[in-house]
Amino acid sequence: MKKKAIIAGFFLFLFLVNLMIAGISEALETADFVVKDLTGQLSPEQIRRLTAGAEEKLGKILAFWGVTSGVNRLGKIRLEFEKSRGGTYSTVFLMMKDGDRMVRVVRIFGLDEEPEMVAHKLTHAVFPTPDKLIRNMMGIPMEVRFGNPLTFPMCGFTHDQWVGVFRKQNSFMPLSELGPDHEQWGMTTRQGVPVVLEKAKQHIMYAESGSFGTYLLNTYGPEKIKKFYMLSKGMKRPWREVFDASLEELQTKWLQTLDSNRLENSNNIKLLSEMVQKDPNNACSEAQELKGKKQPPPDSRPMFPGRKKR
Repeated sequence: MKKKAIIAGFFLFLFLVNLMIAGISEALETADFVVKDLTGQLSPEQIRRLTAGAEEKLGKILAFWGVTSGVNRLGKIRLEFEKSRGGTYSTVFLMMKDGDRMVRVVRIFGLDEEPEMVAHKLTHAVFPTPDKLIRNMMGIPMEVRFGNPLTFPMCGFTHDQWVGVFRKQNSFMPLSELGPDHEQWGMTTRQGVPVVLEKAKQHIMYAESGSFGTYLLNTYGPEKIKKFYMLSKGMKRPWREVFDASLEELQTKWLQTLDSNRLENSNNIKLLSEMVQKDPNNACSEAQELKGKKQPPPDSRPMFPGRKKR
């Protein structure tokens, strides 16, 4: 009898464990996300709160573009929460192989403060493309609308103001030089994760792509941008097919628009120019400190673009 009671108790234990696992699994999955705690230290309440924040941003992004998250075509987005890397609070988007298919992964680094680039990278998950310029043209304006204002490359100011700085200091890069790959943006990948090699170059290119993407959205609207995205899958960047203009012509119109607003941005451009002249690698961090009043500029280069907390 004692042996039978022990066996029965063991199977009851297994049954209860399975119930607990099923409950956790259900709690960590939403209509759009499969959620994973990479820290192993988050409470269910923390996971729900963090997931709810990402869900809110995703909902706004989907409503803006008038699309779904692509679950039927691509499966659910893997939403992963991780501790900050070297004090850097940021987000990355990855396409990772899982068996015989690729899955979309949005990994958020930093849990005790609002991280950066969440709306930006969720947009990448909704519109995955290997072309980095197209990703940033679509993703960075979503961070402006629905994300953290301290996010790189705005750093508490505007993309247009940063572009004004780079033009003033003759470090502006023509849009034709913003290629599709990480290596052309002062970056690379290590173990599938983006790594920053040239911070100053990366800031220039991200600010330009964010400003240009915002100009295209304001001028042509979301439907044209979606069409550009769709056509880019089957050909090179289809500027003329969608906007009836070459990239050079679009760049000229964009810069003319910036010039028309230069006077109202002049004070901030002067302030940011001084930061860039003093230390181009940490100008974003200094701007964040000025606006956020929370964290001092970093004393080492972060692995990911994003603010660093000492």
